[in-house]
Amino acid sequence: MKIESFYLQTPIGRLLISCEGNKVIEVNLGMDNKKNGQVLARGTSRLKSRFAQKVGNQINHYFDGSSTRFDLDLLVQGTDYQKLVWQCISAIKWGETLTYSDIAEQLDSSARAVGNACRANPVPIIVPCHRVVAKSGLGGFAGQREGNNISVKTWLLEHECRVS
Repeated sequence: MKIESFYLQTPIGRLLISCEGNKVIEVNLGMDNKKNGQVLARGTSRLKSRFAQKVGNQINHYFDGSSTRFDLDLLVQGTDYQKLVWQCISAIKWGETLTYSDIAEQLDSSARAVGNACRANPVPIIVPCHRVVAKSGLGGFAGQREGNNISVKTWLLEHECRVS
């Protein structure tokens, strides 16, 4: 099946979103360098497939606060454990957070293993790993414990609190 990739400009920067058929397979944060795909400025009218338009519209609605959930099919690569963690994360409601330890308790696992699964999440925002925090603070985001990704995590959490 053909993979369709496109850029979407958002308040946290440019995202590169990849879809295979009618499923989202990847959302890449911080795509400042142009790669394959179409650059879109807060719109999806130039996208070829209806599904890509649907994905772009739902992500735009997330950022403008008009929708608090995603209704998208995913095709994600990961271990059974990672997929279980991502399923738990997907159940965290808009504007709420859980700690890595909270999820680890649910799965009879360790906080570090949960953090590693969060780091491997191929579809951040859609599977809201930003809603998972450390007991003593924010924790990491997209494989970083400082820098731009932490600013993005902070922005996403504050955005959800403002809109809820």
